[in-house]
Amino acid sequence: MKMKKGTLALETPAKEIGSVKRRKDSKKLYVDFYYFGHRIIRSTELDDTLANEIRVRDFLNRIMERIETGTFKFAEAFPGATKKEKAFFTSLEGREYRPEPHQVLFGDYVKEWMKTIFPTFGSPTKHRDYQESIKRILPYFRNMTFHQITGQELFRFTESLKWKTGANKGKPVSRSRKVNILIPFRAIWNDACDHYRWVIKSPCDGIHKKLPKTEKKERLALRFNDWQLFLENLEDHYRPIAELMILTGMIVSELSALTKDSIQGEYLRLTSSYVLKAEKTSMKTAFRKRDIYITEAIRKRLDILTERATTPYLVTSSRGTRLHSTDFAKVWKKAVDQANISPMTSYIARHSFAAWSLTIGVNPLRLVKLMGHASKQMVYEVYGNYVEGLEEDAEAIYNYFGQDFLTPRKKENPIPFRYSTGHSRHVDLSSQSTLLSF
Repeated sequence: MKMKKGTLALETPAKEIGSVKRRKDSKKLYVDFYYFGHRIIRSTELDDTLANEIRVRDFLNRIMERIETGTFKFAEAFPGATKKEKAFFTSLEGREYRPEPHQVLFGDYVKEWMKTIFPTFGSPTKHRDYQESIKRILPYFRNMTFHQITGQELFRFTESLKWKTGANKGKPVSRSRKVNILIPFRAIWNDACDHYRWVIKSPCDGIHKKLPKTEKKERLALRFNDWQLFLENLEDHYRPIAELMILTGMIVSELSALTKDSIQGEYLRLTSSYVLKAEKTSMKTAFRKRDIYITEAIRKRLDILTERATTPYLVTSSRGTRLHSTDFAKVWKKAVDQANISPMTSYIARHSFAAWSLTIGVNPLRLVKLMGHASKQMVYEVYGNYVEGLEEDAEAIYNYFGQDFLTPRKKENPIPFRYSTGHSRHVDLSSQSTLLSF
């Protein structure tokens, strides 16, 4: 058939199937053919010239030959088609549609991942952390294909991360923060590779070695006088709560989960934690589930909390609501500022509990259980830093904790206790001369 200039058909031999056309509203050439009974019209993005007509006709002829021999693959011939179209025709071809990394946008996959994989995460805390990290990840990688995301690109992303709020606004985030943000990225990447059965190198491989190392902050315990000064500036309502922390080594999330039923005879039973309005039936590790012997000092603070609790929860805010870590952090900071002591978070109470316990001679193996750790290595590596002058506070710490802390259920005939700071001296404890071996 011979065509006139400007018409939509080309001169085509009788054996050729399909058409090369140009739409009225476009200057580009299109292919028009049927596949499995479905009409397919696709732009070639080539201008309507004689040379391009020849190229497109050759392309279409090869398509039709492969259709006849059963070797045509729609997804390969038209990589710009929608995922739905590719999956549909691949299914008709009797194959499973598996796009290549260069065909899948990171943002498109994350959109599906949030609908299918993300809801399976049971932990509310994990939900929150992943969502916060994905808010950082998506703007950078949304329009990149998986093929374009390399280790170098991932490193450039980590270098671009800055604090958005707070005192450090505009400054680079810490190394640990970068590592945490990359956790969801790694999960998404691995799930995509598993879903599409890709065997490709992960950009996360070796990324930790590229991240700049940050100097670890030394975790030191409080001197006893600083603790007393802090308590004097802490709101009255929160004073027994803070004291319970330093007397037991508990942290805020553990305190928030305590109920009146947690007090069982001579013991305070820790079985769960509470983080950001989410009850966790499991602790950080299995060892964190522990029973704490209730000394007289601990009982005194528990009685205050029990008497004023109007709900099943034992530790509450000044408003009578369940203790919340964010609110408590503000109250804590206010007291630190008013006391004019070095900045510290409430976690220092746990470190101080460990250091103080070692100072007055608590057996390290017993301290491991009191802290809820798996081994004494953790106690020494994390809490074992020497604090200048802490041994001078030994008598005050001993009186503050009480003899029954050193010898539970043996309140008569107190025995001498042993320091672990490395020197020899004598200290008078509660009017009794006791040999302190260093």
